[in-house]
Amino acid sequence: MTESDLVVPAPGQTLPGSFAVRVRVRSEHTNDVLAVIEETVPPGVLIPPHTHANDVWVKVEEGEIGVLVGEEIRTAVEGDWALKPRAVLHAMWSPTSQPARVTEVLTPAGSERWFEELAALADGDDAGFARACERYGIRFSDDESLTARLRRDFDLK
Repeated sequence: MTESDLVVPAPGQTLPGSFAVRVRVRSEHTNDVLAVIEETVPPGVLIPPHTHANDVWVKVEEGEIGVLVGEEIRTAVEGDWALKPRAVLHAMWSPTSQPARVTEVLTPAGSERWFEELAALADGDDAGFARACERYGIRFSDDESLTARLRRDFDLK
């Protein structure tokens, strides 16, 4: 290990889109053990129910988030950590009129590239979105009633 291995390089550019995603630590920095991203969850926007092949720990840096994990709904506020475990259905949103800023630790690493691939897609490229989700083991729920209930109960877009 060299001294240059001890400090991760500056993060990449903020990716286009309303979530202002920035990759802070990449797979190659950790031998694929973990990756870290920062993102902003816009107020009232639902990240629909989905599963993925890795665990994601979310630290709320500013604001608060609502999370559905399995059948439980919780609120995490500034300083709290929330776990979105692999293969367990979950969703996330900012329940207030303010955006929430979060740091996500992805383990194992690799899915930070999903965010980059999505940012490079043309608007409305549903096939590209589906391919990226398949490549990174991300599956959005077909249960439209659950998504509709979350939108209704928490006044989400």
